[in-house]
Amino acid sequence: MQICISHSIAAFEELAHLWQDLLARAPGVSPFMRPTWLRTWWEHFGEGELHLVTFKEEGRLVGLIPLRRIARDGQWILETFGEEVTDYLDPLVEPGWEEAVIQVFLAWLTRPEAPGWDAVLLWNTREDSALFPLWPGAAAAHGLTAHVEQLAICPMIPLPPTWEAYLQLLDRKDRHELRRKIHRLEAVEDARWYLLQWDGPEADEAIEAFLTLMAASHPEKAAFLHERMRAFFRQVIRQGLREGWARLSFLEIEGKKAAAFLDFEDRDRIWLYNAGLNPRYAGLSPGVVLLAYLIRQAIAQGKQVFDLLRGDEPYKFRFGAREVPLHRIRIARDRPAGDRTSPASAS
Repeated sequence: MQICISHSIAAFEELAHLWQDLLARAPGVSPFMRPTWLRTWWEHFGEGELHLVTFKEEGRLVGLIPLRRIARDGQWILETFGEEVTDYLDPLVEPGWEEAVIQVFLAWLTRPEAPGWDAVLLWNTREDSALFPLWPGAAAAHGLTAHVEQLAICPMIPLPPTWEAYLQLLDRKDRHELRRKIHRLEAVEDARWYLLQWDGPEADEAIEAFLTLMAASHPEKAAFLHERMRAFFRQVIRQGLREGWARLSFLEIEGKKAAAFLDFEDRDRIWLYNAGLNPRYAGLSPGVVLLAYLIRQAIAQGKQVFDLLRGDEPYKFRFGAREVPLHRIRIARDRPAGDRTSPASAS
């Protein structure tokens, strides 16, 4: 197996064709591993040295680990990047090649030609991924240690074949409340919901409306959406709409947008990324109702999983979600190797 390290942002485009082919061969891979998402993050927030680590077998891309090397607290850190806005950062690996990719990667880390590093941080790794259980044993075989720390949970809903079957999975009280809220909102004369999933002339207005509602939802979200972050979201949502994996949904009451969601779609899954709510209509629970509509639509389309992504907000469990733990894997060694220049002397 051949390992190659690319340092230029141009590599996102150069690898795009092989990258997309690998995505197609890896079922259940999140949209966060798309080159569009990672490249856009790098354009807006990238710091340090880019290391796109690729693994090829007879010219076919079978694995990819996007990393950066950055100086932090007097150490060189080699890490997956974008964790603050990227819920899943598992390496992208073709099924059946997980162990081989990990072994080649760890062997490279211990060679003299590897960049100097004190710790490797693999952020936001799903506990149910095929790679997750392999890291500790593989690290030990290369004289390294892999420390696993749970960071958060990502609740997800396994979807049954019908809406009624889904409702029966809910707690009796939660089922009653959901039906009540749907009926109450649908009794409003001027209420409708719709989905935008293409890059049409209305896209710019829809993106701005979503960001406005997101900021209105909570002071923490308003603070999070500083101008640099807004620019990132404008670009990545627009690109996602253009490529067909991002969707914006809105629920309007009296001609005003009361709730909005940004989600991602691929094959048999929906990933619900973030929400925006108009406080004026909070009494009608528009966010709850819009989410119910999206789940019902996903079931009708034959989707298998509705992923509510990172966070343990109570509403997720009222919708019948189950927990999937999310971890950080820290790989370390006793003594540094490779480039031994300290971050302080290199700056």
